[in-house]
Amino acid sequence: MLKRRIATLTAIAGCALGMTAPVAAAAAPASAVQAKGAVQAKGAVQAVPRGLLAMAASWPAPLHGIVLGYPSRTTGAKPYLLVTGDGGRTWRSLPAPPARYPADNDQPDAVWADGIIAVTDGTHIVVTRDAGRHWSAERLAGVAGVFDVDQLTIASGRVFALLTTYGDKTGSAAVYSGLAQAGVLRPVRGLSITGSLPYGDITTAGTLQVDLGADYTAQRYWYSRDGVRFAAAPLPCPATAVALLGGVREGRVSALCSGSPSDVSPGENDKQVWAAARLGGAFRSSGPVFVSPNEQGFAAASAQDMTVATTFVLGVTFNAGRTWTAKLTQPSGAFWTDLSFPDATTGVVVCTTVSNTGKQVGAVYRTTDAGHTWHPLSLP
Repeated sequence: MLKRRIATLTAIAGCALGMTAPVAAAAAPASAVQAKGAVQAKGAVQAVPRGLLAMAASWPAPLHGIVLGYPSRTTGAKPYLLVTGDGGRTWRSLPAPPARYPADNDQPDAVWADGIIAVTDGTHIVVTRDAGRHWSAERLAGVAGVFDVDQLTIASGRVFALLTTYGDKTGSAAVYSGLAQAGVLRPVRGLSITGSLPYGDITTAGTLQVDLGADYTAQRYWYSRDGVRFAAAPLPCPATAVALLGGVREGRVSALCSGSPSDVSPGENDKQVWAAARLGGAFRSSGPVFVSPNEQGFAAASAQDMTVATTFVLGVTFNAGRTWTAKLTQPSGAFWTDLSFPDATTGVVVCTTVSNTGKQVGAVYRTTDAGHTWHPLSLP
C-alpha cells in the first residue's frame, strides 16, 4: 500500500457517531489475548481518557478485537490499548505499548494474532506475547536511511513488516520477518522491489500473500502457507496498477487493481476487481473498470462480498465487483485503515477525520452482515 500518512482533513462529523459513550465493565477474558501460559499484568493499566481517538484495530475473530488509541494526535501522546471479547459491547484496558504518537504523523498500527500483539509507530516495532505485561522491541536488521513501516501482520508465530525506504533517486519496498519477541526482524530473501516510487501490500486473510510494485511499471507477487517458504505466482494485477489484496475466500483469491492516483482526474483513479480460482492460479478481471476517489483499503468477506475504502466513500459489492454501492460517505474526506473481515459476515474499519467543530475524531466501524450495514462502536 502507498505510504500511510494522515492527510489534513476538512470539517466532517460523520465519524463522530457513537464515540462519547463511557467504557463498559470488563468482559473479555484474559485468555482471549494471552499466549498459552502467559500471566496477565496486574496494576499496569491506567484509566482510559474519555474521547479516545481510535487509530488502529485488529480483529482476529468475530467477537475478539483490539483497538489502539491516543488522547490526541500530539507528538509524544501516550497510547492506550483496549480489548473486547463480545464484539465491542464492552472493553477492557491492557498495558499500553511504548509507542508514543510520532512526530512525523505516521499512522500507528497494531495487529493481533496467534496470541501475539505487535504495534508500530511507523519507525519502531514492539511485540508482546502476554497481553502487554512485557513488551519487547524488534530491531530491523540492516535498515539504513529514511524508511516507513507501512504494514504489520502476524502468521505462524512470526511478525512480518512491510517497509518502504526512500533515497535521492530510488527506494525500495521489502518484507522483514522474525519470530515474535526474538528481538530482530530480517529481510525475507527475494521479497523486495526497487524504484523511485515503491509500494506494496501484505495480507494473512486466508493465506499469507505479498505484492510489491514500483513506479506503475513493475510488480511481484508471492504466497506462503507456513510463513517461511514463499512461492512466486502470476500477478494479481497488471504491472501498471497497484494491487490491494483481498485475501483467499472460499478458495477464491481476489485483489483490487488501481491506477495511479489522479489518473482519471484530481483525487480519482480507475479500479477493477481481479480474481483467481485458486491460490497460485492466473488472475482475471471479475468486474468492469470503475472510477472513484483514490483507494485506501480493500478486503473480501467472501468470494462475492467485498469492501473498498476510498477518501470519501466506503463502498461494497456483493457480486465480485460487477456493481458497487456506497455505504458510508464522508463528503469532506476521511482516512480509513485496518479494513478487514475475520469471517464471511463480520468486518471492521478505522476512520480518522475531523468533526464539524474542528475536533479530531477516530472511530471504529463494524459490520455483521458482510458490509450491508456499518455501525460505530462505542469507545471510552
